[in-house]
Amino acid sequence: MNELRKTTITTLEVAEMMEVAHSDLLKKIEGRKDRRGYIQIMTEGQMSVSDFFIPSSYKDASGKENKCYEVTRMGCDFLANKSTGEKGVIFTARYVKRFQEMENRIRQVPLTEHPGEVANYLKEMGKRMEKERMAPHKIAEAFKMVSEQFGIQLPDDFVKVPAYEQMNLFDMGMR
Repeated sequence: MNELRKTTITTLEVAEMMEVAHSDLLKKIEGRKDRRGYIQIMTEGQMSVSDFFIPSSYKDASGKENKCYEVTRMGCDFLANKSTGEKGVIFTARYVKRFQEMENRIRQVPLTEHPGEVANYLKEMGKRMEKERMAPHKIAEAFKMVSEQFGIQLPDDFVKVPAYEQMNLFDMGMR
């Protein structure tokens, strides 16, 4: 479940998306003897580096632990702004798509984890909405919204708005 809530990607994945060597990306982030890196510049500018880059590590094929960073969406935005040309465009498209995929996974909790809780919630929500004398199509809209958050796909025509509520003054020729 922790993987479901993850909102960063590693510099390994970023380097692959940018089509650069991981070591070269780390040099830009950390700097070199002869050149300050992004982290040092941000620190001197009193920026919170962890909003962009979070120190981490990974084990390579031989089992050796190596340095990497977890990169936030802001970190990817930052790196994209430092990239130019076609590679910059491709990287931006790749990371935007990757973060969108992660956000979609976070929004949808599989039904199989808590089907009873979802059913009970919908039942109680329906009772309260009926008690408040909400219009049936408003209740259906709320049910559809909650269902979709739990990964339950309802038919497109699940919500049926009465014709009289679909009309507006413009449709009737009144301006």
